[in-house]
Amino acid sequence: MRKTLVLSIDSGCWEYIDPLLAAGRMPNVARLIERGARGVLESTMPPITPVAFSSFLTGVNPGKHGIFDWSLRREDGRGGMVNAGALKAPPFWTYLNQHRVRVGLFNVPLTYPPQPIDGFIVPGIPVPRTARRFTYPPEALDRIEERFGPYRVDVPRDLLTEGVDAYVQAWIEYETMQTEAAMALAEAYGVDLLVFNYASLDRVNHFAPGMEHIAQVLVNVDTQIGRWMERFPEANFVLMSDHGSRRIRTAFLLGPWLVQHGYAAYGEHSLDIPPHEANFALARFLREKGMQGRKEKLVRAGLRLLLRGMPAPLRRRFWERAYRSAPEALAYRFTERLDWARTKVFAMSNSGPLLINTGAGDGRGAVGPDEYERIRDALIRDLLSVRDPQGRPVFSRVYRREEIYHGPALADAPDLIADHYESDCDIVVDNKPGLFCFVDRLGRFGDHSRRGILVASGPDFASRPPSDPVYASILDLPATLLHLYGAPLPRDWDGQVLRNLLATPLAEREVVYADTTAPETGTPGEGYSADEEVQVMEHLRDLGYL
Repeated sequence: MRKTLVLSIDSGCWEYIDPLLAAGRMPNVARLIERGARGVLESTMPPITPVAFSSFLTGVNPGKHGIFDWSLRREDGRGGMVNAGALKAPPFWTYLNQHRVRVGLFNVPLTYPPQPIDGFIVPGIPVPRTARRFTYPPEALDRIEERFGPYRVDVPRDLLTEGVDAYVQAWIEYETMQTEAAMALAEAYGVDLLVFNYASLDRVNHFAPGMEHIAQVLVNVDTQIGRWMERFPEANFVLMSDHGSRRIRTAFLLGPWLVQHGYAAYGEHSLDIPPHEANFALARFLREKGMQGRKEKLVRAGLRLLLRGMPAPLRRRFWERAYRSAPEALAYRFTERLDWARTKVFAMSNSGPLLINTGAGDGRGAVGPDEYERIRDALIRDLLSVRDPQGRPVFSRVYRREEIYHGPALADAPDLIADHYESDCDIVVDNKPGLFCFVDRLGRFGDHSRRGILVASGPDFASRPPSDPVYASILDLPATLLHLYGAPLPRDWDGQVLRNLLATPLAEREVVYADTTAPETGTPGEGYSADEEVQVMEHLRDLGYL
């Protein structure tokens, strides 16, 4: 059985890659394009990791797989952070496994906690920092650590305190090691299809002010691709990205904008900080006091343990003293807490989804059924009128959920999804009211776009001139992979087989569909303890996603 290597360049976009191709700095990607075809891979809306990768993994749109953001929201009021257990649709490899195709996944987001697989899984984000048995099979982690030492998911962002050069170099070394580890596992488990995600571009794009650092990690990814080509010269290669990238010049503060336009109201005045918020509050307090890096994390962990064992009056006294010592750190308790009785619209992340406060499951709703459509119409109109300091629109479209999603999970979707991904603005929700709604980048220099990359090369793919690029959806890739291996496609999948990428006779072979019975999936939030969920939230906040 022919091997297929699906290599994801997280955040890959032609706007960044084409200049490097022209300069001869990515020769291996150039060779794949020369032998095959290139194109644009359209991401999801919003074009963010959990939504895009969940769609790639399951072959269905978010209205069927149920992942719309980094956090979960359901009609009964339950919440939590996303993970593989929250997916409402089975991943594509369950169908390939049924067709005797062995699959390996390395550093692929939304695969933790890993489910049993004929092959192996080494998950990508989000994985709790303290998780130790996070691979499938568990001994896959042992194989990695016996050869390379302790393994953790992602490069710590606090390396940026040593400078962007140190951060970039850490990513280069990390992904070189990951490539070697994945090669060893692919051989040990005899996989036919390997999916590997290189995440360095995504992280460096967020935090590097200049393009040369971005170029450095892309050149290294090209080197790693060359190693795969050398190891498996007869394999099929698919290069993809879950979304594209863009540079940002300013940040739009959505929180105060909602307040200023009467959609939200601040109101809670309290230092009774609940346990689930303690980690966030301590981080703000310690950083305000000048503590950073590993020392800050160690002190914060110790304080969290102490607070957990304190009676409520002592906890309140601790926070009161902390507030007197560093009022700016904890002032958000008085200026950013929403008054649910007066808040009609709110956001839970910086990715564009907006929720209308109907109060489902908790009785806090400020919007009745008769107001719902009026609020949506007014919010769409008002958001589309927002202009950045240069007079350009911040939002190119504002979608009603039913315009872009369909399926049984539609009721769990955000009510509106604002598309700012054509602008050079970042969106920030956690901020202070009273400020003008545009500020500097807040430490981030790059964000996502909808236009990703696609390259298909190898014996089973056709050759097309670069002047005739393919345009495809990320939903089309799993359908094409199943067709490549002769496996029937589930009838409810939303993607289509990319025949224009395939060589004869695969391009002419009839696409076979089958009614499938979805295997049991996990329940929302499965796989995280309360402490692990805090760790995941902390990691995502560090990346600017929450």
